[in-house]
Amino acid sequence: MNINQVPHPRIEDHPCIQALISNQEKKVKDRNYHRNRIKELSERDEEIDKANNMVLHNFWCDKCKEDFKATAIKQIQQDWNAEQRIAFYRTKCFNGHWCMRLITDKFKDGFNVKSRLLALDRGNHFNDIVQSYESNYNLLYGKK
Repeated sequence: MNINQVPHPRIEDHPCIQALISNQEKKVKDRNYHRNRIKELSERDEEIDKANNMVLHNFWCDKCKEDFKATAIKQIQQDWNAEQRIAFYRTKCFNGHWCMRLITDKFKDGFNVKSRLLALDRGNHFNDIVQSYESNYNLLYGKK
C-alpha cells in the first residue's frame, strides 16, 4: 500500500446517497402494495359476483345454540370509503334470530368453529387424514 495514496470513501456511504436509496426503496414498496391491493380487491369482487343470490346453506344460531339449514339471500355491504365490499348470506333461524355466513372473508366465519354438526363430521372422518408420522397411526394401522 502506498502511503501517499488517499483512500476514497464509498459513495454508497454518503448521507445524501443513503437518503436517495431509502426513498427509492419506499417508492417501490408502496407501488407493490398498491398493485397487490388492487389485485386483492378485484379477486374479492369476482368472488362476490360468482356467488349465487339465493342458496340453501347450513347455519349456526348463536342465541339458540343449534345448527339448521335454510334458504339464504346474498347481501353486500360496502366500506365507508367505497373501497372494499363485504358479502354474506343472511337468514332467520326457526325462532326468528338473524344468522349469517360470510362469503368473502371465510376465515372469519364462526360457523366452522361453532357448528356441532361440522365437529361431528370432523370426528367421523378423523381417521381418514391421519399421517404415518402421527402417534395415532400405529394405533390404527399397526406397525410397518
